[in-house]
Amino acid sequence: MNLRILIPSGISSLRIVLAPLLAYTFINDLKVWAISLFLLAVLTDILDGYLARKLNASSNFGAYLDTFADFILILTTFSAFVNKGLYPFWILILIAFMFLQFILTSGLKMPIYDPLGKYYGSLLFAGVGITLLFPVNTICNILLVIIVVFSIISLINRLLFIIRRKTIYFKN
Repeated sequence: MNLRILIPSGISSLRIVLAPLLAYTFINDLKVWAISLFLLAVLTDILDGYLARKLNASSNFGAYLDTFADFILILTTFSAFVNKGLYPFWILILIAFMFLQFILTSGLKMPIYDPLGKYYGSLLFAGVGITLLFPVNTICNILLVIIVVFSIISLINRLLFIIRRKTIYFKN
């Protein structure tokens, strides 16, 4: 096994470790710590992809681990937001559903590159950051509407992509 693959995967795994710490610091009103941990998580998300390309260590496992680490961090953080009453419980179901549909429609060999899906993940990360900085109901309600609308658009886009791909596949 190529040890270079372990470097970006190890960095991705840090987000899984950071997730409960971030939730804990937010729930206990340790705002500076929560924001610092979030910024560290964002740094690991940038760094793992950069190093995977730089070290020529990209792998299907690494791509899924990166997505899984993002999901854990986002879902755990939104759980803390729900705990504090900033978002309704069903936002967790929506986030879990969006992750599940990504996994189910990607297949196991390699994730399908989905630029809109990448923006969706970025939107959720931004939602976490904005909520950490401004944990007030008005901001959270605006973010909630944006997340729901973008979820619907992302689902439609994914469905159309799959239909087009199947149509091309059956024509050949």
